[in-house]
Amino acid sequence: MTQENNNTDFTKRDFLTRIGMVAGTSAMMTALAGWDMSMASTMTAPPAMSSDGKGKKILILGAGLSGLVCALELSTKGYDIQVLEAKETAGGRCMSARKGTVIEDVGGERQVCDFENNQYLNVGPWRIPPQHHSTLYYCRTLGVALEPFINKSFDAYYYQSNGDGPLCGKPIRQFEIDMDRTGHVDELLAKCITGGALEDKLTKEDQEALLDYLKSTGLIDRTELDYHANRVRGWEKMPTVGTDKGKLSDPYGLADLLKMKLGRRNPDSEHTPALFQPVGGMDQIPRALERALPNGIIRFNSEITDIIQSDDGVSVTVTETKTNKTEILQADYAISCLPFPLLNKINTDFRQDVIDGLKAPSSAPIVKLGHQFSERFWETQENIFGGITVNDIDESGNISYPSSELFNGKTGVVLTAYAHRGGAIKLGNRSIAERIERGLEIGEMVHPGRFRKYFNGKAISMAWHKQKYNLAAWVAWSRRNIDSKMPALVKGEKRVLFSGNGMAPYHQGWMFAAIEAAWNSIGDLDKRINM
Repeated sequence: MTQENNNTDFTKRDFLTRIGMVAGTSAMMTALAGWDMSMASTMTAPPAMSSDGKGKKILILGAGLSGLVCALELSTKGYDIQVLEAKETAGGRCMSARKGTVIEDVGGERQVCDFENNQYLNVGPWRIPPQHHSTLYYCRTLGVALEPFINKSFDAYYYQSNGDGPLCGKPIRQFEIDMDRTGHVDELLAKCITGGALEDKLTKEDQEALLDYLKSTGLIDRTELDYHANRVRGWEKMPTVGTDKGKLSDPYGLADLLKMKLGRRNPDSEHTPALFQPVGGMDQIPRALERALPNGIIRFNSEITDIIQSDDGVSVTVTETKTNKTEILQADYAISCLPFPLLNKINTDFRQDVIDGLKAPSSAPIVKLGHQFSERFWETQENIFGGITVNDIDESGNISYPSSELFNGKTGVVLTAYAHRGGAIKLGNRSIAERIERGLEIGEMVHPGRFRKYFNGKAISMAWHKQKYNLAAWVAWSRRNIDSKMPALVKGEKRVLFSGNGMAPYHQGWMFAAIEAAWNSIGDLDKRINM
């Protein structure tokens, strides 16, 4: 169907790029699925293990998701398991802040969450894509109820603070920008076809089929091929009854749209409009894992200070944080599920290539901030039901509205900041009161006259790089270091294996990365035991 001209071929990548530009991500993912190329986690269940434990003692370092999964699967197979956790609770970053939750920064202030109505903020992971089979596996097998997470709401806003043009400095509905971009591109593409500009790229048959598709979208006039006000884009004033025709909304001009930087990039398959979240908070997943473990298997308040190996075992020194008592624990093997920045501060006898591997990725600072409001004004006054307002303010980035308890007439908790990199450092270096105030300032830009009016005085923030037993939200690997430094960690030490999110470098921050890293570790341990 396609022609070769000037040594230019239409490849699958070319085809998918054009589908993504014209028809959107969902159409592109449909094509990918047809070629068996769609993106999803590759593991759907824990590995089958041949060993029955053989009396082996295993120390699992850290009770985050990786540690809990390792403990559950190995204890089921008969291994003698002890989990060591420095904090008072399990779950690691998989944490929800609700009334009574305490968050304390290193060298900083102490917060106690006081949200009303049993509401919460997921200060760690907050979304589960349907392709993350391993996360859904534990939700399903452990009875963790899920509900929709509305990731994309077309009535949420883009807010661009930097730049010029009439679209900057004010909230713009996402569907207006999205439709106008597509409409203008459709018009240009249609006129390129009729003007003969694509004759050296597509056959006549393909040109006619593409033009027919563009006309059928409802965005351009079927005769003039112009993009103008239409029912797809929507109404400025909705018709009522009788002869009231209403008024269609006028599109923004292409020149102005080209100055708008937000919303340009198509979302990947992990950020589709509808995702999942556990009912009652993301911490329901580690809670379910903990309930499934034998009683007493997790030793809390146990800070690890040393990891030393021998030919036939490993010794782990722990300090009881409440009493400062020190103890040395012995085991056949240890699986470290500790965040790499934390593990790097522990005294070990690891090989130099392992040490280099643990230090290779960079630490990712993340700050999340949430405010509670006495009225759900985004619903009652602005017609926003879930979704995320995207902004270019480095101390915010995202304002996410709750997907649960819609229309409940009660309070609501809004994620007012999901700050990365420099913005996270800047926001994290503020005092707690200053963080709350900064969130209100940014919120007022998007929702003028409402953020301060309805704020009930209750807020919480989490700076992951300032947490003593995390020191980062996750670690970020360069492609070069994945090739040169990761193999040593995959190989592991003679008596220590490595797990956790850092072992899945292409999926930083996602829960399924930690889970599948755990599955990989227990599979490796099973092979070692049976050698």
